[in-house]
Amino acid sequence: MTVPDDFEILLIRAKEGDEEAFCTIWRSYHPGLLRYLRVIGGQAADDLASDTWLQVTRKLTSFQGDDKAFRAWLYTIARHRHIDWRRQAARRKESLVDVEVLDRLPGTDDTSANLETSMSTQTALALIATLPADQAEAVMLRTVSGLPVSVVAEIMRRPPGTVRVLCHRGLRRLARTLEGTVPDKASGATNAQAAEAGV
Repeated sequence: MTVPDDFEILLIRAKEGDEEAFCTIWRSYHPGLLRYLRVIGGQAADDLASDTWLQVTRKLTSFQGDDKAFRAWLYTIARHRHIDWRRQAARRKESLVDVEVLDRLPGTDDTSANLETSMSTQTALALIATLPADQAEAVMLRTVSGLPVSVVAEIMRRPPGTVRVLCHRGLRRLARTLEGTVPDKASGATNAQAAEAGV
């Protein structure tokens, strides 16, 4: 994520209704937000992101803080949108099928380099999405989004020590997965063995 150098100025202008300033803020923070929502919300990520930014526009004039505070505020809104969505889905008894985790990275530079980066990001997000939900969320917020433990604890409404444990367990599990040492529950075969077998 590229944080605008003049965030404070952009924020003031955006609060005054400057659409270009708001678009600059959106372009800076939206890709990371969408990655987070794709891991915790799967197929609903785009809708959740839209709802999140709608809430941001409604409450922007009341926001006070720097770019780090804005990021924490943005992810908190997104998490609340996700919780509301899950409650509504449970009431409707709908079961959405997750599609492949995608990452849309807009850009005008080298297409092949962008494709390689995008595929690497997709792979990483897909792996994170296999973690238990609380571990996946903690890893996304702390490690991928780079938020401090204290902020992640606030967003997730967990003690900082719990966040550290979730991140540690999640990253350790990812490391084992990448090393091919996590046995397949059904057969006992490791990921590496399954890949060699063409599974």
